[in-house]
Amino acid sequence: MILWFSGTGNSRYVAEMLAAELGQSLRRLTPDLRNGSLTPAPHDDTVIWVCPVYSWGLPPYVRTIIKNVDLGSAPLIHHLVLTCGDDCGLTADMWRNDLAKRGWQSGLAFSVTMPNNYVCMSGFDVDTAELAQHKLSAASLRIREIARSIADFRAGSGDCPNEPDDVVRGRFAWIKTRIIYPWFVRHAMSPKPFRYTRECISCGKCAAICPLRNINMSEPSGKSTDSSERKRKRPVWGTDCAFCLACYHVCPRHAVMYGDKTGTKGQYMNPQS
Repeated sequence: MILWFSGTGNSRYVAEMLAAELGQSLRRLTPDLRNGSLTPAPHDDTVIWVCPVYSWGLPPYVRTIIKNVDLGSAPLIHHLVLTCGDDCGLTADMWRNDLAKRGWQSGLAFSVTMPNNYVCMSGFDVDTAELAQHKLSAASLRIREIARSIADFRAGSGDCPNEPDDVVRGRFAWIKTRIIYPWFVRHAMSPKPFRYTRECISCGKCAAICPLRNINMSEPSGKSTDSSERKRKRPVWGTDCAFCLACYHVCPRHAVMYGDKTGTKGQYMNPQS
C-alpha cells in the first residue's frame, strides 16, 4: 500500500510510478485520516509513505496522520520515499522517530530529486525549465531503482541493510532539521498571507486542487459599482492549510499571491501527474 501526499504533483508522480512498478495499491492522504482508520488489504505487508520535504522536515500534515491514523493490528513494514528540490536534511530520522512512537517498524528510506516549487521567501524560486526537465528525466530512473530496492527487501529476510537511508542529507543537516524546520513550521506556514489579485478570473482551480479543501469560492464582501464583479466568486482561504502551494502554482493567471513574496516568482506543476 502506497500512501501519498502531494501539492504540485511531484510526490503523486513518484507514488503512481512506484505503484506501477511494484503492483501496490494507492491511497491519497486525505484529511479524514488525521483521526480515522485505514485497513490495509489482506495481502499488504508493506506501507510506503511518499511525500515532499518541507524545510528539511516532514510536512506537519503528514506527521499528524502518522500520529493518529489507525492502520489496524497486522504487522507492517514502513518505507519512506521523499521528494525534494535539493536535499532533505534529517527528514528520514524524523520519520523513523514518529513511527517508533507508534510502535511501527521502519524499513528503507529514499529521496528523489524533483523540480523546486517553494517560492514564499526571498532567494527561493522554481527551477529553470531546463533544470526542471533534467530532474524529471533523472527521476524516472531513480524511482525504478527505489522500486527494485523495496522489492528486494520484501523478497529477503526482512532485515534492514546497514545503511537503510538512501537519501541526500546535504550539508548542515542537523541545523536545517533541528533548528530551521521548527522555526519554519511555527512562523512561515500561516495561510493568512494568501490573497488574490485583480487578475483572478474566478475559475476555481485553486479551490479544486486544495488537498485539504481549505479554499472556498465566495462572493466578495466589499462594495463594488460593477454588478458582474460582485457576482464573481473569489477564493477565500481558511485556517486548515497544508502549505503545499498548489493553489499558487495552478492559477492560470498567476493571480494567487503569498503576501508580497511571490509577485515575480515562477510557477510549477508536475507535467506527468
